[in-house]
Amino acid sequence: MRFGIFVAFFIAACAVARAGVLPPRIAPPAPFPRILQQAPTLESIAPGVDYGEYQLVTDAGPLAIRIVAIDSHRRDVRVGSVVATDSLVSPGETVGSMARRTRAVAGINGDYFDIGATNRPINMVVRDGALLQLPYKRYVLAVTRDGTPHIAEFTFSGALDIDGRTLQLDAIDQMPQGGLSLLTPLYGRVPPRDNVTLLSLEPMGGTPPLARYRVKAIADNTAPQPPGYYVAIGLNDYGAAGVPQVDSVVAASGDLTPLGLNAIAAAVGGGALILHDGRWYDDADAPYREENSRRMPCSGAAIAPDGRLFLVEVDGRQPEESVGVTRPQFAALMRSLGATEGLLLDGGGSSTLAVRRLGDGTANMVNSPSDGRERPVADGIFVYSNAPAGPPVRLVARPGVVRAIAGATVSLRVASVDAAYHVVQSDAAPDADVVPASLGVFRAGQFLARKSGTGRLVLRDGNLRGEVALQVDASPARARIMPALPNVDPNGSIALAAVAFDAHGYPIELPAQLHWNASGGSIDSSGRYRAGARNADITVRIGQTIANARVTVGSHDVSIGFSDRARFTTVPPGGKGTLTRNAGCGSCVRLNYSFSQNERAAYAMGDVDLPNDTLGISFDVQDDGSNARLRIAVRNSIKEDTRVDATRLTQPGWRHVTVRFSAGTDATRLMSIYVLPQKGVQISDGSIVLRNVRAIVAGP
Repeated sequence: MRFGIFVAFFIAACAVARAGVLPPRIAPPAPFPRILQQAPTLESIAPGVDYGEYQLVTDAGPLAIRIVAIDSHRRDVRVGSVVATDSLVSPGETVGSMARRTRAVAGINGDYFDIGATNRPINMVVRDGALLQLPYKRYVLAVTRDGTPHIAEFTFSGALDIDGRTLQLDAIDQMPQGGLSLLTPLYGRVPPRDNVTLLSLEPMGGTPPLARYRVKAIADNTAPQPPGYYVAIGLNDYGAAGVPQVDSVVAASGDLTPLGLNAIAAAVGGGALILHDGRWYDDADAPYREENSRRMPCSGAAIAPDGRLFLVEVDGRQPEESVGVTRPQFAALMRSLGATEGLLLDGGGSSTLAVRRLGDGTANMVNSPSDGRERPVADGIFVYSNAPAGPPVRLVARPGVVRAIAGATVSLRVASVDAAYHVVQSDAAPDADVVPASLGVFRAGQFLARKSGTGRLVLRDGNLRGEVALQVDASPARARIMPALPNVDPNGSIALAAVAFDAHGYPIELPAQLHWNASGGSIDSSGRYRAGARNADITVRIGQTIANARVTVGSHDVSIGFSDRARFTTVPPGGKGTLTRNAGCGSCVRLNYSFSQNERAAYAMGDVDLPNDTLGISFDVQDDGSNARLRIAVRNSIKEDTRVDATRLTQPGWRHVTVRFSAGTDATRLMSIYVLPQKGVQISDGSIVLRNVRAIVAGP
């Protein structure tokens, strides 16, 4: 189908996404950046579930947006929650893994969580109607049993009846802070805990955790216990609860407001409510509220008045691919979809969306996480298709639209699907005709583009048919060379690549061999550059389009005056510790820190300019051997911060540390050098000295 552009529906006979579910073009209101160009790709991935990608060029930079639209009232669609590795305390699990493990057609990361420690989600979790974790004072996405999505703040009131004595239930799957807690197998292994009476339980009836149990034994609270059902009685309730006898009956009860637990099928906590009654909402309980105006990778869930649910993800922290959005901009994006309520989920490196694309048998990650890889998270929101499997009805191909420069070869993977978009046979080998034949040839699953023009690839396998749109260009509208800031050692080599786009902003496949040229050193037709001793200008010609880049050769150090600007701060603010300048030398900064209370990080804040083409940071550190982590934070030209591991403090004494940024990092300011505890390690006080903080700058 054409909207003045190719929209990637995979075959002409395929049913188009229902009108109005996802717009063919988005137009978010202010404060969303002004859109200069957009390249949308839309497809139905299951009955009642549609997927859209919107690649935008805006006046703030590029944006990569991905959206799943769900008609959750359909009987053949279900929205559920998944917790990592089926345990609240876990090593974490990626969204893609959770989607494949539970056979979801789509899923997005969920709540904020205790990252790097227990990985436990912060807020409420309901799975298959069972309350796994009690609510926290933040908003929650809840889906009722009839499929209606809601965003609300929840409260819980519960009780434990032990041999006729009714006591308040204070927590589920958390060790008690003096009161009563109910533990389930989701809590995992129960650690030793002083001043706690532990009752081992056996379910008797109802849906755990709010169910009836029999006391099996008084467990040994001084030794680890295997996962199971337990009542943990803290000191505050020990006198009232006593020590029940074996075979005593324990009944757990409770309910949620404003929606009762019996009405809820699934729920996952989130961060801030950012859209309410169709307007931006500045949530006073938002986590990291100071980040409202910072462009970030974002994940969220939004609800339209007719009950449609949208899972929305925007990549960020990647100046060449996607700069991210502020929270008000993210709310404006949700509003442009017709949503009136919107919830922010965990973002940053956690932002991940997995989708079972048409023709794929399983869901896989479709976005580009800012960590450079998929981060294990605590839980997520997932979409399932209950539509029954049937016989194959058509052929589909990936990619669904071929866009190529003459001379390029594009591999296509063809599958047969049934009426509900389930894959019946993957890697089919159909016959195919190129129409018109002058565009190219299709052989052994590959299309070789020969002449510019538009047409179609007609697929045939017995009674099954399918079509793929073909667009062959002589030249791209624009092109660039990657990586964006190439640097190589003298006489070293680096692989360069060209990426190109058509007039509408869609990426175009290129021939493997291109016309490369270098002003110094040498470069072959595949883009492999071998450096000499000096910087070199590189060009690549694709048809009539030329892209340019400068490869810097070698590097040098530049002093940046960090010690003159350094000041002390902590997260959260007000923590113990100090910072002393001129601590033994003119460039020496002593950072004293204390993690004895709630302090999570101690900073030497510099906020100093970095020279153009900075590749990294180097400095000397007097290591205190505390096993803490030392990191640096840099800010790029779009005012996004990147945090980079520098070293672990495991070698007492002076040593030199060099931190090289990943390729394409556009660092313009060194914000801080800071210390934080090693994951899972208790550290109290420490002291380090930093000196000779310098920028590593590209070029001789």
